[in-house]
Amino acid sequence: MDFYDVLERVLEILQQHKRVTYRALQRQFDLDEAYLEDLKAEIIEARQLAVDEGGRVLVWTGATSMAPASAVPLPQVVPQPSPQKIPLPTTLRSPP
Repeated sequence: MDFYDVLERVLEILQQHKRVTYRALQRQFDLDEAYLEDLKAEIIEARQLAVDEGGRVLVWTGATSMAPASAVPLPQVVPQPSPQKIPLPTTLRSPP
């Protein structure tokens, strides 16, 4: 897995559990200290989806649900203006 694959997986776990220890992440993904620091910087500082609690726990602060990275946004429907009604010409009668 590359860095962003690990990052997305960590974000999924964090969102699901709301609180995750750094040690659990190190064990789950076999991370060294430098890799963990890079993940923390991306999650806490760059994306602002979590906060550090006491240097031991990552706490989710992001939205309650994230769209999967592979989700394709749906096209937005733009309402079309209704056609203007053009009055029909009135027929003129000539006097008898």
